[in-house]
Amino acid sequence: MKSTMARILVAASLGLCLGANAAFAEEAKTRSTKLDDDKAASRANYTVFATGLAEPRGLLVAPSGDLYVAEQKSGSIVKITPDGKITRIADGFVSPHDLAIDAKGNIYVAETGTGRVAMISPARKVTTYLANLDGPVDLDFNPHGELLVCELQSGKVRAFQAPNKYRTVVTLVGPHGLAFKTGDTFVNDWKGDKVVKVTPQGRVQVIANVKGPVGLAFGRSGDLYVAQPQARMVSRIKPDGTRLVFIENLAEPRDPVFDSAGNLFLAETAAGRILKFSGDF
Repeated sequence: MKSTMARILVAASLGLCLGANAAFAEEAKTRSTKLDDDKAASRANYTVFATGLAEPRGLLVAPSGDLYVAEQKSGSIVKITPDGKITRIADGFVSPHDLAIDAKGNIYVAETGTGRVAMISPARKVTTYLANLDGPVDLDFNPHGELLVCELQSGKVRAFQAPNKYRTVVTLVGPHGLAFKTGDTFVNDWKGDKVVKVTPQGRVQVIANVKGPVGLAFGRSGDLYVAQPQARMVSRIKPDGTRLVFIENLAEPRDPVFDSAGNLFLAETAAGRILKFSGDF
């Protein structure tokens, strides 16, 4: 993609303002939250996998084992190989927040600043896949191949079979993170301070009350890992709803993701780095 990078046109001023509101609303949340109902903290050791990134977030592990990262500040999409080599594969995005990949190797970018989902082909060509979205901040493919998009401003999570064919999965106060397990869809409600489960029948159940969740992922144990950037911590939620502090005192942790070996990667946005955790997760 690097040799044929496509520059992306900045959206009209109205669209840009709407996108900026979604992009920067997160930073307006209080950072002094105390969670009184947390259980004893877990011990978590990590190594710094990559550093020198411009506000990393939206982590994606590809089938190749490469880690893709959205740089919110620079507007670039970065590929990091398993041995730590960093390559910027596309740039010109306006406040990119999250990434997803399809079976053909196309990478999808939630470009919050322009209200669209962009697509980067394996040949590194950038096109618009979805336009006129209301603050897209997270996206992922469910097991059925639908692309789910969290729209922070409208509160909707929509599932797209194609650009002109979609359904609304759930409407929350401010959805900001997706995960899937045994047919259910799990969504962070960032503005609502909770994580919910949505069944295939559309029933919504609160799994845990969590302050400002941004990004979530299931470990092999079945535990759910939820990043809380303004609280500077990551919570580990057991299947019975018990909540542990996995790690705390980080500089805006976001968007945990696991690789095929069970390693956990986490963006530490304000520190410009990616952390790697190895253990029984």
